[in-house]
Amino acid sequence: MPNLSVLMRHKLLLLFIILLTISYGCNNQKTKSGASDETQAKKEKIWLSILGGATGGTFSPFAAGVGNVVSKAESHIKISVEASAGSIENVRRVNGSPEYLGVAFASDAYLGYNGQEVFAEEGEKENIRVVTLLYIAYNQFSTLANSDVRQFEDIAGKKIAMGAAGSGSAQTLERLASLAGIQGKYTPIYKGGMAGGNALRDGQVAGFQWLVSAPNAAILEVSTIKSIRLIDFDAPARKYGFYEKYPFYLSGTLPGGVYKGIDQPVNTLLMPTVLIAHKDTDEETINTILKHVYSKNGHETLVHTHHAAKDMTVENAPKAFVIPLHRRAYRFWNEQGVEVPEAAQPVD
Repeated sequence: MPNLSVLMRHKLLLLFIILLTISYGCNNQKTKSGASDETQAKKEKIWLSILGGATGGTFSPFAAGVGNVVSKAESHIKISVEASAGSIENVRRVNGSPEYLGVAFASDAYLGYNGQEVFAEEGEKENIRVVTLLYIAYNQFSTLANSDVRQFEDIAGKKIAMGAAGSGSAQTLERLASLAGIQGKYTPIYKGGMAGGNALRDGQVAGFQWLVSAPNAAILEVSTIKSIRLIDFDAPARKYGFYEKYPFYLSGTLPGGVYKGIDQPVNTLLMPTVLIAHKDTDEETINTILKHVYSKNGHETLVHTHHAAKDMTVENAPKAFVIPLHRRAYRFWNEQGVEVPEAAQPVD
């Protein structure tokens, strides 16, 4: 007959092993659950602001579009949209904080990064990086069909509506006029949008300079009331070495049929508009943004937000790469098979 004390010890040992196993399983599950909860809590702390532009412009719709696409797809990333004075301010603010993204003209990204023109006194904005192209702006210089302004140099002696002082529209005209030797020989009227279009329509100015996506509502409205003509800006740009001095501009063509009475394509200047980030913005966040804005649903949402988002293609993207890419954006574009130009190679 077995010894009762031995049997009792065996039973107690078995019970101890069972309890130990259960305890380990519970603790392990708790650890996994705790880790998951901790990870989720950490993800919930990702807050960013994306800087757009003035009300009524193209920057703010794009900022809102990117923010909506990403925030809806990823609950742990919260992107709020902030209005700003525009491209130059966005370059400055993104340079100062990893918590900002910004919409900017490629020109201001380039000039800011290199500390040139308006940024010369304050120094280089070395922290900004390009993430992606958003859209391409077309330089659209319109005049009435019966005007004697038939080529760029004819603006000498004329009043020209050219957007707000310091705007991309105004600076483009001023840069080309300086190279052509006619800067100061025309009268700038700092009106843009509907105000600039109305000034042309009413004969207050001889030309309306506007660097925007196409078609543009202000020019559309003028063309429905008056016959207009668009001036070739590509020819003088080539003639005066504009592209060599300002490598952030592109040579391009505005398609015919965009405006009433403009049936043939018009050669002009193009300006890429980009999304910029601070060099220290979280890599996974940058990858997530790119993944969603270039997904089928994300891109369709952006095009619905603003028609110019149709420019956001893998083929077009390198046109905006005028300064170094964010290191995770560089990896993303490499994965898409994009040949990244030397100027956009990562420096981090």
